[in-house]
Amino acid sequence: MQPTRTALVTSDFILDPWLEQVTDGLRQRGFQVVRGPQQKPPHKTQFQGDDLARYFANADLVVTTTRSIVDRAALIAARRLQGVVFPTIGTESVDLRSANELGIAVAHGPTPENFNSMAEATVLLMLAMLYDLHGTERVLAENLPRPKTMKARMLMGKTVGLIGLGRIGRGVTERLQGWGVRVLVFDPYLKPEDLPVNAQAADLDAVLSQGDIVSVHTTLTDETRHMINDRTLSRMKPSAFLVNTARGGMIDEAALVRALAERRIAGAALDAFELEPLPADHPLRRLDNVILTPHMVGHTQEIFNAIPETALENIDRLLRGEPPLYFRNPEVLERWRARRERLSAT
Repeated sequence: MQPTRTALVTSDFILDPWLEQVTDGLRQRGFQVVRGPQQKPPHKTQFQGDDLARYFANADLVVTTTRSIVDRAALIAARRLQGVVFPTIGTESVDLRSANELGIAVAHGPTPENFNSMAEATVLLMLAMLYDLHGTERVLAENLPRPKTMKARMLMGKTVGLIGLGRIGRGVTERLQGWGVRVLVFDPYLKPEDLPVNAQAADLDAVLSQGDIVSVHTTLTDETRHMINDRTLSRMKPSAFLVNTARGGMIDEAALVRALAERRIAGAALDAFELEPLPADHPLRRLDNVILTPHMVGHTQEIFNAIPETALENIDRLLRGEPPLYFRNPEVLERWRARRERLSAT
């Protein structure tokens, strides 16, 4: 008789309704499901001490999100683990280097619904800042006199600088075709033949110093953490806007607050923060030249409808010994297959 398989499904204060659908699907596939501890936002779940054995020792699969830390100790404790599955794009909370070393596959969910929604939302934020949408709303809501000088600026004729050209950054570039903009891209891993026809490769300094809008689209790593800081912000034009729909850790928020308060840049639109939810007393909330959204500006119905189906498809493929539909670390494929063979023999 085949032993019961076990899956750990961690908690996420935003994604729990969809993780529950994944949980139902796992139970239908014969899994015993262990749910992770409830979170206490804005803190992420950290597994330590006895929790490592309690949650990971018997796990054949882990379904998790960026709000739970799956570090090296957790991966080592999970001696039966075949794969880690993220239902959405981000995977920065797993120790990818250790997963590769141990032969553990990591799957995630960069579905077309996900990256296209985020690309659309990024362009929305660009336009909202350029056209001073909130300021225009206040004229009506507060019965203010019509301004004698217009603050709104056209997107046409501007330079948009993109930091990172993954799926979302590429989607932004595609949506800017026909707008009459110049697109500069900084991505040290981009091959020349993969550059979109309406974009030019540039170094980081050129993107920062020439961009009327600078939009962040890279993943969060040790290399990219706080890449937007006092030094890089000083390279931007006083008339320029910053957009971040990626991860909050890319920006040194204290440095950004200083730049915005001193009008060294014109404004910023932020959908991601170092602590989420954004604390009620955070100085960003006191500024009048920011658009702040709670890490949901691009969260469409279509994204969330795709989450359970995509996660379960990744799981089914892992169980069949096939690469997942969306493979975050494909370089581990042969080591993962060897690990599966070793586990099946015990």
